[in-house]
Amino acid sequence: MITGTSAPRLRGSVSVSRPQWVRSAVHHLQVYLLMWVWLWAVVVVGAAVAIAVVDRVGTVNVSVVQFVRNGPLVWFLFSIAVIVATTYLTAHVANGMTRRSFLTGGLVAAVSSSLLHAVTAAGLLLLEGMLYDRMGWQHDAEPGEEYTAGVWESGLGTLLVDHALLGLSGTLTGLLVGITYYRLGGWWGTLALPLTISPILAVMFMTSWTEAPFVPFDAPGWSGYLVGAVLVLAAALAFALLVRRVPIARTES
Repeated sequence: MITGTSAPRLRGSVSVSRPQWVRSAVHHLQVYLLMWVWLWAVVVVGAAVAIAVVDRVGTVNVSVVQFVRNGPLVWFLFSIAVIVATTYLTAHVANGMTRRSFLTGGLVAAVSSSLLHAVTAAGLLLLEGMLYDRMGWQHDAEPGEEYTAGVWESGLGTLLVDHALLGLSGTLTGLLVGITYYRLGGWWGTLALPLTISPILAVMFMTSWTEAPFVPFDAPGWSGYLVGAVLVLAAALAFALLVRRVPIARTES
């Protein structure tokens, strides 16, 4: 039960005639899309400045955009998802909507935004490669004289799968970590971190921006993506189980 003299209200122009899960997804997407614009505006400007500076003082021989993959992209998505999971649920239920609609809408928005980030990242890498070819630069995955092929050399499909899996791991792991803290509290949420954060760490460890993912056993490279996908699905399932009967936090006016 929610106690308190007033309940927070979700703002927006979403029609009440739509299903609750659609309204929930739209509210979540409003946050994710705003953050998408903010992140990639910073990335484009930052990458352009970095390339210009390196060209001015040395030789451009390594991809700059690739470094967004394991740094800003995954942890940015993770942090936004944690905030969404811990702040939107109370307002959602307080405004008369169900936990199930929060769950469905949240997952739809999380998957959609993750795929949007993946397409954006892949597109920028390809555009960067076109620029490098035009300028006669080497589109290398690692600095140094020896050429190291990036995941973009394996084709558009592999590039999209790689970034989509990483984006999904960031967002869905963030939702899981957030709802774990929301439901279990600070102490238990922190103790559960080695488990709840494992999908994002595993995907980052087993996949790579180099040509083949790292697999710490004698198995084909695609198995790294398969294991990562299973862990991402497990994170989504765990999030769903925790949301279904979660007690709603007390709100104060």
